[in-house]
Amino acid sequence: MSNNYDLTIIGGGPGGYVAAIKASQIGLKVALFEEYKLGGVCLNWGCIPTKSLLHSAEFMEEASHFGLEKKDLSKIALEKVVTMSRLASDNLSKGVSGLMKKNKIDVFNFKALPLIRNDKFIINNQKDIIESDKLIIATGCKSRSIGETVFSDLIWSSKEAMIPKFLPKKLSIIGSGAIGIEFASIYNALGSQVTVYESQDRILPQFDLDISIEAKKIFEKKGIKFELNANISSIKEDKNIVQFENIKNKITSDALIISIGVIPNLDKEIINNTGIKLDKEGYIKTNNNYETNIKNLFAIGDIIGGPWLAHKAMHDALNCVNYISSNKSSHKPLENHIPGCIYSLPQIATVGYTEKQLIDNNIPYKKGNFPFLANGKSQTMSNTHGFVKTLFNSETGEFLGAHLIGPDVTEMISTFGLAITSESTEDEFINTIFAHPTLSESIHESVLSAFDKPIHF
Repeated sequence: MSNNYDLTIIGGGPGGYVAAIKASQIGLKVALFEEYKLGGVCLNWGCIPTKSLLHSAEFMEEASHFGLEKKDLSKIALEKVVTMSRLASDNLSKGVSGLMKKNKIDVFNFKALPLIRNDKFIINNQKDIIESDKLIIATGCKSRSIGETVFSDLIWSSKEAMIPKFLPKKLSIIGSGAIGIEFASIYNALGSQVTVYESQDRILPQFDLDISIEAKKIFEKKGIKFELNANISSIKEDKNIVQFENIKNKITSDALIISIGVIPNLDKEIINNTGIKLDKEGYIKTNNNYETNIKNLFAIGDIIGGPWLAHKAMHDALNCVNYISSNKSSHKPLENHIPGCIYSLPQIATVGYTEKQLIDNNIPYKKGNFPFLANGKSQTMSNTHGFVKTLFNSETGEFLGAHLIGPDVTEMISTFGLAITSESTEDEFINTIFAHPTLSESIHESVLSAFDKPIHF
């Protein structure tokens, strides 16, 4: 039996399911293929469950402020916090399923390997043949490993680290990006002795230098150790431990997390069947309208390259479908307009240029900085780590970037996202009334610091 659709989408993650909903809303008949569970890596094995784990870790840290011993909490915590994280993912995945039904989107739970015949995209099932005029690939990425190392009960990718079968007394983490730092926070709060190995000379190397310095200082106070300029090799399991080398030093650990980035999740049959072109790293090549080299074949999200973020994939989805429906030129989001968040303890959030980028590009700038130590709300929370750093063009006043570390800063970054998208200057910030007492008052004070002087510091 043959079923005809206007649009077929492969991948039910944040990019794929958002594209499906948007396409249905504008009147297209949509088929969505998801081999595993709706929501993709983000909802099932990434953004959502890790935030649940981090929320539990934050609760445990706060509880310890009131005299509860971390070692006592961790005895009862692991199974419970993992169960809660899986429940959050399951509930949201069911919610996405409901949205598919609400928007009359046909969902197929099998691996889609499209063929091209007579300008149509064909996907064969044992019972049905699905045909469509247009196709979007949104298959995302998967964890990168080191050499031939295979993930196991002791050597973990982010997926295994979310559902541990035991709490390691000694945990090693390779990579100090967002994923590595989040798991360092989680397991440190649970009571593990955590050491993070980073190949570069500072942690969080893609973030503003001041953030890297402050983060390392705070994390070390919490007991997390860092080994910089690391060169990891010879990873292997030996009975119930993991052994590896760092510059000729042999290290043993109860478990090892490898968090060194991702690789494209694209089946070779799709490449062979369609003739789609890839870049040198294996990501699908697209233009600003998300078009590939194949007519009416589009790609969005992680599969077209970084930054590898769910909110970027969602934005891609909306732009791509708008182009499909109107044939008017779209645009990929500017990378420095995409906020980046780490939900560690403390949180980190950033948008715009780093200070080094401004220096390298000879852009004249002013910077402001306001510490949470001087913020009333953070004092009431007994959480005064970190600061808000703001960057402006010293000649025009244009807002150029913000870099935050501290309590709930991932909720504050959207203010800066709106500002950079709307090309705001310091005037909009200075003349905005920020409610008191709030953490967001630190935004106002940081801008005052850049152009005059903060009132409260």
